[in-house]
Amino acid sequence: MVTEIDAGIRQRLTLRFGAAVEPWLDELPDLLAGLAERWRLEVGAAVPRGTMSAVFHCRLADGRGAVLKASPDRARLAFEAAALGGWHTAHAPAVLALDERLGALLLEAIEPGAPLAVAGAYPGVERVAELLTALHGSGVPDPSYPPVGQRVAHLFDASTALYDRHPELTALVPPELYERGRRLGARLAGNGAPAVLLHGDLTPSNVLDGGAGRGLVAIDPAPCLGDAAFDAVDLLFWLADDVETIEARARPLAVASGLDAERLLDWCVAFAAMVALELGSQGDGHTGRVEALLALAARA
Repeated sequence: MVTEIDAGIRQRLTLRFGAAVEPWLDELPDLLAGLAERWRLEVGAAVPRGTMSAVFHCRLADGRGAVLKASPDRARLAFEAAALGGWHTAHAPAVLALDERLGALLLEAIEPGAPLAVAGAYPGVERVAELLTALHGSGVPDPSYPPVGQRVAHLFDASTALYDRHPELTALVPPELYERGRRLGARLAGNGAPAVLLHGDLTPSNVLDGGAGRGLVAIDPAPCLGDAAFDAVDLLFWLADDVETIEARARPLAVASGLDAERLLDWCVAFAAMVALELGSQGDGHTGRVEALLALAARA
């Protein structure tokens, strides 16, 4: 059976890679068919997320669920597979197969698997600390991974595109405030904190519910090496309507995960303007959070 490549996949990957991705998308059904035969699996419905990869639910020959990812960015997918394979913990999915040449990665399916982003409730500091400690304690900081400073620079460079698409946001998040955050992030990345293998993109969309016995599970890493506090930022911000909530989370999280509370908050200050910019681009539904983030960003 030929797998249809739906409009959502085309739109998301074209937005990320540009028109040059079209030939790859046209060849994707044949690539999936070949992988299905070789890896003995049935490719199912597309997973409606992801800008770096086309993602599909699938079923293995033994009946287990799995997730198949295919990407034109083969190097990034290989880095992802290496990081996932190096995290010997239940808080990351197992790698079942990888074809680096074709840019295809097969992972175990996580059940029930709902992303934290759609849960509508904060998971609690203890569960977040358990996730961070498991990842940072089991991953091997191989020097082949890029430094976190490179990741910080990429994130700030990429998010400036929001100013181009929404010029009115310069009034909400002044570019000078944004650049102050960038400079603080660069300083934090380069100040010599012990380096661990970071997830690098630990957003609520990339954290799944693994059930009562497994806890939170991290997917879709952008692995890099650096300060462990970096990975906590997005989860500290999640569903926080005021600065006090962020600060109240940071202190017990620091204790539970062996991190420094001030460094956690410094990283939050560095990224506050960027997150405010992202929320502002989504419309008026996040006014309270944007105001809190701008107040935090002003500390940079």
